[in-house]
Amino acid sequence: MTRQIRATSTRNSRRLRACGVVLGLVLTASCSKASLMAPSSSTLTLLVSRTTVGLSTSVNVTALVYESSGTPVHDGTVVDFFATLGTLSPAQTTTKNGQATVQLLTGTESGISEITAKSGGATLASTVKVTVGAAAAGVVELAASPISLPSTGGTSVLTATVSDASGNRLSGIPVTFSHNAGSLDQSSASTDSNGQAQSRLTTLVNSTVTALVAGGTSGSLTSFPVIITLRTPPIATFGTVTASGFTATLQYSAFPGADGTAITSVTIAFGDGASQGSLGAGSAQSIVHVYGSVGTYVARLTVVDAAGETTIASTAVVVR
Repeated sequence: MTRQIRATSTRNSRRLRACGVVLGLVLTASCSKASLMAPSSSTLTLLVSRTTVGLSTSVNVTALVYESSGTPVHDGTVVDFFATLGTLSPAQTTTKNGQATVQLLTGTESGISEITAKSGGATLASTVKVTVGAAAAGVVELAASPISLPSTGGTSVLTATVSDASGNRLSGIPVTFSHNAGSLDQSSASTDSNGQAQSRLTTLVNSTVTALVAGGTSGSLTSFPVIITLRTPPIATFGTVTASGFTATLQYSAFPGADGTAITSVTIAFGDGASQGSLGAGSAQSIVHVYGSVGTYVARLTVVDAAGETTIASTAVVVR
């Protein structure tokens, strides 16, 4: 009987020791999973890389967590972040040298995102706000290239640039283009990573265009109007044409068009294969040409201005 009791006691002791080992492992595992939080005397301060940002982009959000002594909290201290607009990635992270950084990812909604954070008993110094999308727009500028089109009409590329009040360009901002003549290939577009949106205007007459952003910092923003003009061709006319024998005298005039673009070339082809260039511009100019035989010839006056606009006039020259 004594031997049985001792054997039983030995087995029970072994079981207790085994249970103790298991319990110790469980407690150790539980402690290793416990999150490290900032002590209650700590201060948490938030910083953002930009206070204004476009749509579908990102902003760095950094939490500075320091103890009351002014030293950073232990590395690995957990910080949770929260935002009223957009998505935080990740929403929770840990500190290194007292800093924890995440990104605010903006979506397709404009507005103001208020960001907060917490860690244990740390006191949040203040929230930060990031103005997102069209709500951040402060200026919209419009440019056209080219600003003047041929007299027969053409196409100009319109570029709208959207920036915040500090001149930082904003992406993903919807822009609406308007015009009073011609046709646009698209009436609205969103700004790219350079803060620019484009459309193309095709017109046969002068046209005034503008760009608009709805919901800017002071309501709807409209660019200064840009006037796309059609160039006017130069004026070319023949006056009196006289012929004495084989010698003909041709009178002509060459003037800039209504837009005043300077004349760069005046040439007359006499109709017999001969021509003369580098002629003077102005009113009632004269030139003499000797033909080789009788007949009726068609003389052509060609006037070109600095914009490349060309006008051609013709007249008959009768040699008897």
